[in-house]
Amino acid sequence: MSAALGINPSQLASQYTQIERASKDQLLNAKNANFTNKIKAFDGLKSSITSFHSDLKASLKSETSLFTNSTAVSDETTLNVVANGDAASGNYDIFVEQLAQAHQVALSFDPTKALSTDGELNIDLAGESFSVDLSTLGADAKLSDLANAINSHSDNSGVKATLMRSGSETFLVMTSEESGAANQISLNYMPGLDANGTDITNAIANQTELTNGQDSIIKLGASSALTITSTTNTLEDVIDGVTLTLTKAQNVGDTPVRVGVSQDQEASKSNIQGFVDKFNSLVNGITSNDNLKRDSLASGLARSMRNDFQGTFEGKTLYSVGIEFDRNGSLKINSERLEAAMTNDPEKLTRMLTGDDGLMAKLETRVEPYTKSYGLMSDKKDTLQSSLDIIVRQQKNHEVSMEQVYQRYLSQFTQMQQTIAQLESTMGQFGG
Repeated sequence: MSAALGINPSQLASQYTQIERASKDQLLNAKNANFTNKIKAFDGLKSSITSFHSDLKASLKSETSLFTNSTAVSDETTLNVVANGDAASGNYDIFVEQLAQAHQVALSFDPTKALSTDGELNIDLAGESFSVDLSTLGADAKLSDLANAINSHSDNSGVKATLMRSGSETFLVMTSEESGAANQISLNYMPGLDANGTDITNAIANQTELTNGQDSIIKLGASSALTITSTTNTLEDVIDGVTLTLTKAQNVGDTPVRVGVSQDQEASKSNIQGFVDKFNSLVNGITSNDNLKRDSLASGLARSMRNDFQGTFEGKTLYSVGIEFDRNGSLKINSERLEAAMTNDPEKLTRMLTGDDGLMAKLETRVEPYTKSYGLMSDKKDTLQSSLDIIVRQQKNHEVSMEQVYQRYLSQFTQMQQTIAQLESTMGQFGG
């Protein structure tokens, strides 16, 4: 076999190039993987922090608090009760003297008669008035057109007009959209030249009051009977954290409704355990990830969050109410101490965890800077991405350089193949 034919320039060039590039390839690939994994780890951390921060903010709202209250009502046909996490435990006697009502009046019309084509109907609600000019309704306007004009009027402050029919009468019914004694409807008509205007004048003069606008009235406390009035039947500021919805007025001599508010320990414990699990997931996600635990930003956050549990809240340590760290640094609940705190002083425990100066507020302040679109985490990721971009450019430049090396080797081995072939040809001539 010819020595020249035994040389494969392309194969030899690839082999020699691979030997020359191997060490730098390994170095650059390792750096690329390192920064890629770090970026991935910080993306995951950012997502976890954002989720944890949202949970903290929700815990600081009374309607989604860690703590759940249960209620008991002796007569649910008279009133309903909802208590949020801020409600203090206690028992209350409530007598519902009167329900709030919206003012409603009805004007009677003969449906066979044409509606006046002029004049102005003035409607006043609680001191705010507007007027409907009947001449703008059209020559063949009906009572329904007047109702539509009232409802769509730009200055209408809360009067709803509807039609009702009974036998030979059609009623234009006007209702205040808001209840309360102050929301009274007053009507006045300024007639024009059309004689049919007297129908409207007479209807107003003989109007029927279907419901009187009135406030709700309750008496709080069996002995003191503190009287409270409201324009609605939903009272949110009578008892802190408690919403009362009145559904039926009581008669004189009826027994007041007993309302009880108490903390639902099982539901509250479950909520606190949920918080503990989420905290551990976030912190352990940092300490168990090589790309995060060796980073000063991430490890510093985990350390600071654990430190936020130290000190006192409302003069007591969290350990004293059953929230502590185990030997492995994971947060856990001591059920005995937590249940004792819930039983003995649930309001203090609530303030310790979800008060303005409580644990949740402290942690929320701690992690909030890490959730910003432009902040600590984004700066960190930008730095990592810049480093990765440099490595990618170095890899591209290395590829170009190695292509040049390959071409050089290819040229050299091709020249070698050609030289050997020429020598073999020459020697073959002498041998012949």
